[in-house]
Amino acid sequence: MAQISNSNKKQKLENQMTTINSNKYYLEDLANEILYEIFKYLDVYDIYKGFYNLNNRFQNLAINSNVLTKINISTISKRNFEDYYHNIVIPNQSQINFLRLSNPCVADIIFAEPHLILNFTRLQTIILDNVQNKNFHKFFDYLICLTTLHAITISFAGDISSLDIIFSQIFRLSTLKYCKIEYKLLLLSFTNFTNYDSSSIEYLIINGHLPFNALHNLLCCLPKLQHLSISCLDKFDYYQESNKLSSIQLKYLKHVSLKLNYVDFDEFEKIIKEFFYHIQILHLTIVYGETYLDGKRWQQLILFHMSYLRIFYINHQGYVNNNNLKYHDIINQFNSSFWKENKWFFTHQHQWKYRLDTGIFYSNVPYR
Repeated sequence: MAQISNSNKKQKLENQMTTINSNKYYLEDLANEILYEIFKYLDVYDIYKGFYNLNNRFQNLAINSNVLTKINISTISKRNFEDYYHNIVIPNQSQINFLRLSNPCVADIIFAEPHLILNFTRLQTIILDNVQNKNFHKFFDYLICLTTLHAITISFAGDISSLDIIFSQIFRLSTLKYCKIEYKLLLLSFTNFTNYDSSSIEYLIINGHLPFNALHNLLCCLPKLQHLSISCLDKFDYYQESNKLSSIQLKYLKHVSLKLNYVDFDEFEKIIKEFFYHIQILHLTIVYGETYLDGKRWQQLILFHMSYLRIFYINHQGYVNNNNLKYHDIINQFNSSFWKENKWFFTHQHQWKYRLDTGIFYSNVPYR
């Protein structure tokens, strides 16, 4: 529906521009409504540079345009931004609902003093790119006061030393529903998540390494979670059972996408039984661990612990270390009537250059 609406708007604009061209109108002759339609196809900064300094009429149009509710500041220099900030951002602070800051220098201006960011009273979504570690805590000290903030996307400029740096601050945002974070760790270390309150996050996307043993407690902090995606869960040997929180029922969790790196199936099975009962979509990428190729075990897990599952996608990369069974014998377990009835089909590719029993096993048609 959105594509049809945008197509209709574009066609309407093209028709209007055709009429304008045939009658040889000047830019100043265009109605405000047509100019606002043009603005929808331009970046906010381009509107400012192209129209703001023409005359009073275009200056007012640039300031009052609805497109100014979304500010995307990516490659702008600090010098150019200061002028833009005073003429466009400040007058529209109370109207802006989307803010993207990719230049650390620009972010420093926005977060220079608490009262500046607090004037963004309708801000719902903020994207912070290339965040420097030294500024991270200051940013969140201010963001916590924005009661309308529902979504945050944040990436770090350098390596971080601890996951506590990220999650201790993110969990302070009481109105947050969507969170996407991207980071690189200096060293994988254990984070137990026992000191955090429950978070309101519904969509969590983690692009970075997370120790698998921290997953249980992380999920316990997210009672409203609907969508979970983690780019890499790593096996991490250090763990104290006393740090484990009591499991909760994640009745809203429907979509899970994970990459498991050397994680034992026995341990992942515990997570499935404790948290995945209501999920409908499961995407798994698995690096090593031949036990994940046990089709009968998966069948039992799905029947008794993931009975709402509609989409099951698996990509397994590794080898079979069982001398009594060949690679084909293992994966043929996924050809039973159970998998066919659910319309889950699989295929594989051998990787002969590594070893004879190595291959990639993956879903062929993951939907039903």
